Amino acid sequence: MKQNNIPLTIFRRLSLFIVLLQVLTFRSNAEDLDTLRQYTLDSIVVSSFKLPNKTWAVPVAATSMNAKTMERRQIVDMKDFSATIPNFIMVNRDTRLTSSVFIRGIGSLINTPAVAMYVDGVPHFEKSSFDINLAEIDNITFLRGPQGTLYGRNAMGGIILVNTTSPFVRQGTTIKLRYGSYNDAMIAFSHLDKINEQFAYGVSGNYNHNDGFIENTYKNEKADRLNTGTLNLRLEWRPTNSLSVRFLNGFEYTRQGAFAYGVVDTVKNYVDSVSLDHDSYYDRKIYDSGLQIDYHNSVFWLRSQTSFQLLNDEYNVDQDASAKDLYYAVQGEKQRLISEEINIKNLNESRYNWNFGLFAFNHNIDRSTDVFMNMAKPPYKLVKRYNDYSRGFAVYHQSEFQITPKLHFVAGIRYDYEHDHSDFIENKVTGSETKLNNQYDSPLTFTQWTPKFSLQYWLNSDNQVYATVAKGYKTGGFNTVFESEDERTFGPETSWNYEIGAKTSFFEKKLFVEAALFYIDIKNQQIKQLLDLQGLKVHNAGNTVSKGAELSLRANPIRNLSLSASYGYTHATFKDYVYNSTVNYAGNFLPFIPKHTLSINLEKIFPYRSAISDQILFNVGYTGMGEIYWSENNETKQPFYGTLDASLGTNKGKVDFTLWAKNMTDTKYLGYYFVSSGRKLGKPGKPFTAGVSLSYSL
Repeated sequence: MKQNNIPLTIFRRLSLFIVLLQVLTFRSNAEDLDTLRQYTLDSIVVSSFKLPNKTWAVPVAATSMNAKTMERRQIVDMKDFSATIPNFIMVNRDTRLTSSVFIRGIGSLINTPAVAMYVDGVPHFEKSSFDINLAEIDNITFLRGPQGTLYGRNAMGGIILVNTTSPFVRQGTTIKLRYGSYNDAMIAFSHLDKINEQFAYGVSGNYNHNDGFIENTYKNEKADRLNTGTLNLRLEWRPTNSLSVRFLNGFEYTRQGAFAYGVVDTVKNYVDSVSLDHDSYYDRKIYDSGLQIDYHNSVFWLRSQTSFQLLNDEYNVDQDASAKDLYYAVQGEKQRLISEEINIKNLNESRYNWNFGLFAFNHNIDRSTDVFMNMAKPPYKLVKRYNDYSRGFAVYHQSEFQITPKLHFVAGIRYDYEHDHSDFIENKVTGSETKLNNQYDSPLTFTQWTPKFSLQYWLNSDNQVYATVAKGYKTGGFNTVFESEDERTFGPETSWNYEIGAKTSFFEKKLFVEAALFYIDIKNQQIKQLLDLQGLKVHNAGNTVSKGAELSLRANPIRNLSLSASYGYTHATFKDYVYNSTVNYAGNFLPFIPKHTLSINLEKIFPYRSAISDQILFNVGYTGMGEIYWSENNETKQPFYGTLDASLGTNKGKVDFTLWAKNMTDTKYLGYYFVSSGRKLGKPGKPFTAGVSLSYSL
């Protein structure tokens, strides 16, 4: 299968783009924009190469959250960001293996994600590596809308940029403890030190145990227990003012209960019981390594990013989700990813600025799946082995033209080439007899152009309006389960994204407002389909449309008081989807996409000096999302629901102590729902939890 989609309709799209510009340029301001940016070594090393230091300057909807905010809101894993970021959800399906991310109605339940993630420049290609421990985080940035021109394949819905703390920026030793409901215990440490002006290092680690809250009535134990730990080493060297080298290594181990699904009471819209006879678990090991070399002078900034990732996991699950010994599956996976990216951009900013890049990768995946059919007479085992690899390269360029000091035009284009290959063999083992069921050796080749155009109009240095048109691209691939020859593979998914937005401040920067409207036209949408007793497959469903709006507010009306609120609306429906040649889902809502996301937070600091405190910090937040349809037929849905969180903390010198509670109203909701063999199964959402946290800095 070869895809070579050069955008022949680009001029018609540009015509629409110009119309959008005319809508946006409705006012002027006599104050000129200061286009000069000052770059220091710290900002060059720490910031994202492809973004300005402030996401406020980017003509795209962006949300950034720092470590302090995450601590006060008790955001401890990636799933906690759901609905706190407009139109963002990481579906709480099962384990960290099944971490499905959706932004603005674009995402993927299985296989390759449609949202890209980078951790300190290291790309994470598979969703099984998305849900990571948030250790020693400096900030996390969410860019919504296609980012393929600069970030490439599978950044169709957006991108998540995770940055950890540099020992050149902060030094010291920190110890953190947490204990809460369901025996949730965590200990973390970090030590950052600067030996001299040329060399610094950092060591950090954590361990977290949680008994879980989903009771397995058959075994009288928790089905969703968790044990996870990380260890990270960071070395940074700055031999000259123009050269810096950063070498990062991270290891994470996770073992958690899996397939904690029970029968759903559709009247209460909640899981009544979980009863599993087979011990189900997920075991994952991840090693990440990144070598980043930066060189800059007064003219350009050159970066080389070499990345390496190893992922080994095992998924052992009771697939009949019952107390009967019917069938279970054991899946193993070994991934090896190595990538290299070289990027150069100008630093002496003028009326024309540029960015060139080259990216190459090699991704190998060895999968094994053993399905034990104990209910059959006689019992048998299906043994499946996959040897898959993807290799490719990309070249990209982006230019920024300052037509006037206020009006900027950004244009970029990327070319991706990718060759994929899959070797598959399936045997049926009955007693001592082995029978070959299936075998294939399949290649796929993909090529794609992804252009992007943006217009920014700066009213002044803090206020802008913008319009963006961008193409998104999600690669095709291979199904691990299928019923016919033509279902072995599925094709790529593409989109055109149209967005207009504004970023502005009021009342002497006491109020910041960001708003956006978007329309996304998606071709060959990749949709999952459940095959009973086998698993999930992907096929290209047809065309879909996702349209909506986003609004974010940040206010500091008085000293020591901050308010923030965000709202996202997504209306994602099928334009063309004929299922099994008989059922037409056109007009139905896409599954797993919350129509509304809402987050409101209030934080107040009370200066209060005493023997145990210098100040008291209070935070209260409300997070809501829904409605969410669980399947393409739209027969079942999770109505809109909300949870209320709060924390109360004190600070005394180097000690921080916090009392916290999440889902204080103990709202009942479904985290995930599906139908298998006529049974309605699901997983409950997180209940009320409370606890304490302690942090001590040496």
